[in-house]
Amino acid sequence: MTILCFALTKAQTGVGKISVMIVNDQQSGLENATAGLLKSKDSSLVKIALTDKNGVAEFENIRFGTFLLKISMVDHASTYSSPFELSATESKISVPKIILSPSGKQLGNVTVITRKPFIQKLNDRIVVNVDNSIVNAGSSAMDVLERSPGVNVDQDDNISLRGRSGVIIMIDGKPTAMTGSDLANYLKGLPSSAIERIDIITNPSAKYDAAGNAGIIDIRMKKDQRLGVNGTFTAGYGQGIYPKANSGATFNYRNKKINVFGNYNYAYRVGLNHLLLDRSFFDNGVYNGGDLKDNYSKSPINSNSSRFGVDYFPDKKTIIGFVVNGDFYHFRRVNDNGSIVIDPQKQDESTFDSYATNNDHGNNVVGNINFKHSFDTTGKEVTVDLDYGSYNSTSLTENATKYYKLDGSSLQPDYVLDGDQKGKLNFRTAKADYVNPFKKGAKLEAGFKFSYVSSDNDAKFFDISSGTPEKDVNKTNHFLYHEYNNAGYLNLSKDFKKFDIQVGLRGEQTRLSTKQEIGNVTFDSSYFQLFPSAFFNYKLKEDQTLGVSVSRRIDRPGYSSLNPFLFLIDVSTYATGNPGLLPQLTWSYELSYTIKSLNFSFSYSHTKDDENITLARFSEVFPNIPSAENVTVQIPINLTSSDYFGITIAAPIRITKWWNMINNADIYYQKFKGNFSNTTLNNGKPAADIRTDNSFSFKKGWSAELNGSLNTGGQYGFMVLHSQWSLGTGALKIILKTKGTLRFNVTDIFWTNLPKAVITYNNYIEKWHAFRETRVANLTFTYRFGNNKVQASRRRATGSEEERQRAGN
Repeated sequence: MTILCFALTKAQTGVGKISVMIVNDQQSGLENATAGLLKSKDSSLVKIALTDKNGVAEFENIRFGTFLLKISMVDHASTYSSPFELSATESKISVPKIILSPSGKQLGNVTVITRKPFIQKLNDRIVVNVDNSIVNAGSSAMDVLERSPGVNVDQDDNISLRGRSGVIIMIDGKPTAMTGSDLANYLKGLPSSAIERIDIITNPSAKYDAAGNAGIIDIRMKKDQRLGVNGTFTAGYGQGIYPKANSGATFNYRNKKINVFGNYNYAYRVGLNHLLLDRSFFDNGVYNGGDLKDNYSKSPINSNSSRFGVDYFPDKKTIIGFVVNGDFYHFRRVNDNGSIVIDPQKQDESTFDSYATNNDHGNNVVGNINFKHSFDTTGKEVTVDLDYGSYNSTSLTENATKYYKLDGSSLQPDYVLDGDQKGKLNFRTAKADYVNPFKKGAKLEAGFKFSYVSSDNDAKFFDISSGTPEKDVNKTNHFLYHEYNNAGYLNLSKDFKKFDIQVGLRGEQTRLSTKQEIGNVTFDSSYFQLFPSAFFNYKLKEDQTLGVSVSRRIDRPGYSSLNPFLFLIDVSTYATGNPGLLPQLTWSYELSYTIKSLNFSFSYSHTKDDENITLARFSEVFPNIPSAENVTVQIPINLTSSDYFGITIAAPIRITKWWNMINNADIYYQKFKGNFSNTTLNNGKPAADIRTDNSFSFKKGWSAELNGSLNTGGQYGFMVLHSQWSLGTGALKIILKTKGTLRFNVTDIFWTNLPKAVITYNNYIEKWHAFRETRVANLTFTYRFGNNKVQASRRRATGSEEERQRAGN
């Protein structure tokens, strides 16, 4: 009965047609200008259209109502029409001709209140509009990623996309030079108030570096886009089990010849990681003992991040600029680990307690010099980027272990290990890109890139159990790494009336060498790979589009994964890298179908190691593993292959004029093949990642959000994950004559978004459950000052894209 009532109401609602012509100052029609149809009441977006070669944009099947148009185009100032009404008496409206000027002139006096949805599904990516999310206010970048569609973070802070590892994390179009714990600490210390949006690209074109078989996550930082002097100030406080606080400011000055911009952000967060482990060891299928671990880690982090840049405009067609990014953090960790040792008869045998501390500092600076020249107004341009980055880290550690009998008396002497680790990574890149549009919608893109990366990691460990420091030769080491990478690409695209097509080819030549000073052990590798890509979109109807894409990508090991140092987690758990780790290659295929606002994507990918890579002068470089029984060593390995099948659904729904719902679902199955620790792997498990984001617009500057997520678990290699879900809510109030914004939110209200998994080998089973501070209440205030007239500042992707992602500890 409800369905019939809805159908009847819809049938009685009239629809009409709207057209508009966009011209330049010479009254010539402007092709490919963007016309956005907005509701006049709250400026919410109804539909977008592009102008044809005559400058005309049309909107058909539009429900009756009062609207206005927003017109924008590259290198032109945006402008708005006056409000107009589409009704039964005027079902076909031709809006008066709109002139779009190529300058920052002040046009019109229409007041527009707009807010992008938290999640947008575009043709080639998913966009997470962080600045427009109430729930994400006061969070860290890591928190925002964990709530983003298809993104998962495991107990070791490793990030995967749609159940696949090998994700490239980029900052403003360039991969960060950090991996492992360095990357995790940076993302935890980066406040969400510094982020404008996050782009999730699952199948990048040949223009991007070929690295990252799962895709790219590009974190776009805020940059004020207004003329004159302007900026923002943000401050926030959050409370979970431990406190969190952040503050930040942006500034921007722009005139016709120069643009000076920058920002600074500070964050203080106390993190929690309470990890419970149940480990069982087997010998030929017979239980051989185990242990139960209760690991409680408290980690305060102070983070300072800054950005300063200048763009100079010698003429209307040329831009010369530089940008300097600095990130400085101080990370401390206090870890208490209580373990119960279980004998082969499954009886408690003894206990040991470990107390570990970290005192880590990181200082990362990246400089970029860039040049852009536009030859004409058709989009023909050349860009050049030169980058230099230096990442420095120090880590002072202490790990003290006491052993007890069941009656509490001492079992054996205490073991105390101190560590002093220093790491330095430098990279240099040069990159150039050329774009040449042709007539009738054709375009050529080409470019090249050269990079050199060097890494120096020195770790010294001392056994101070006796009171006198003695160097631990099994853990002390010095590791050097050098990598050269040369790449070139070519993209060709063509737009036709009903379809568009793009084909590309990228070639990359890589040469690397490593040296382990202890024992003078070396390792060399060299390889050349081609990475083709193709994209095809066909317009079935006005509101229906079919798309097909295919690409080949590579996932190179992070620098820290190649480091053979042996690190003590506790006396029964160690971690080490693998210098013989090979890159893995992935063929990705995707079929998409869009009807109105609904989008369906079907994807398949096959990943395997590159058996053609040449290895030279390589021998066993791993340090001596402790000989005690029931000790585990964490080490990255190459599996034989993996196959991924996935369906993605994006379904935005406007329930009422004040309630907008965006639903996203990733349903996938991933199968793995490989062999490790006498265990053959040849299976997988279906999984789903489902999100719903609800935004509510009320009167007098009030709005609210209610967001929910469900991850059913899945399989990753030898690990099977359990399901987890969360619910978050928040409210927003516009104050101080629209210059101020006050946000309050609570994330993971029921504290259920907690990872849990089982790892299974023939001789070992591990069950773990991690408790983190996913439930936090945040209060954030933002104040905007300066000129509000908008002219978009350019975004730039520099040359150090992959290098900044893979940089090791």
